[in-house]
Amino acid sequence: MSFFGYLPAYILNHSPKIIAAFEMDFLRNLDAFQKALSKNEKFTMFLQLGWSAELPGVAVELRYRLEEAKNAFPEARFIILANAPKELEIIKNFNEVYLASHNAFLDPARYPLAKKNKRKFDALYIARITPFKRHELAEKIEKLHLIGSYSETEKEYFMQTISRFPDAVWSQKVPSFFIGRKICEASCGLALSAIEGAMFSCGEYSLCGVPVVNTKNIGGRDTLLPEFAVRYAEDNADSVAENVDFWVNNPIDPQEIRNGFLNLAQPQKELVQDLINSIAGRKVYLPHKLNIRCRLLPHTKLLHGIRRKLI
Repeated sequence: MSFFGYLPAYILNHSPKIIAAFEMDFLRNLDAFQKALSKNEKFTMFLQLGWSAELPGVAVELRYRLEEAKNAFPEARFIILANAPKELEIIKNFNEVYLASHNAFLDPARYPLAKKNKRKFDALYIARITPFKRHELAEKIEKLHLIGSYSETEKEYFMQTISRFPDAVWSQKVPSFFIGRKICEASCGLALSAIEGAMFSCGEYSLCGVPVVNTKNIGGRDTLLPEFAVRYAEDNADSVAENVDFWVNNPIDPQEIRNGFLNLAQPQKELVQDLINSIAGRKVYLPHKLNIRCRLLPHTKLLHGIRRKLI
């Protein structure tokens, strides 16, 4: 038997075993997890939602794949962490679920607080350049910074989209430890998709004390946005630009935004912390983003990762 790489999950506690993963990272790799974990092993799996379960098709797939997982691991306990209240109502019909946005697990220490002085950019959009992110809604913003890569399979779409922003600054990638500095350079952050998950960058904007120009959406990113620090634009470029101008000319104290976010996030994080502590029988450290879909140091992978087994 040989080993190669690690599965997309993080062991929060070894005995009893508590694991965190995004739902489809686990459920769509069930065969690989079956090779790596014993069928009769007792563990608790916390599954975060990466896409809106308010969509009927997503909820149906989640329910179906969870049944497969329960059959594969009959001694396991599966707990879903929903990003939006409507997801909670849907999922509670077929699985244990709690309202705890994945943005609640962002580590505030990683994000500097923006200064009150004039910013370099009117707006910043941290988003992979892909159709559902709707970058075209930002094309009338004067001073814009775009941060996000693209898939090689969507390169033509990327070329067409980026050509619409001849005056914008585009950064393909910014290391995670420096993303907060870039957020602090903008008067506001953008959230333009109609459907996705809770959108990590929305929480990052708020932790840096930067307000948001949002659009109507499902997926849960509104759950932890302070009401006083978000403006909703219509689904057109003129409306987005107008709302960006509002934040440029009407700044809010960054500390107030950060505090507003933390006041909303803390009860959700504490709920999960208490639940995990009760399962483990001790205080368990909850790392940044629960260390899932994060770049980890080799020794962290060794201690908390699940090795992929190739038979």
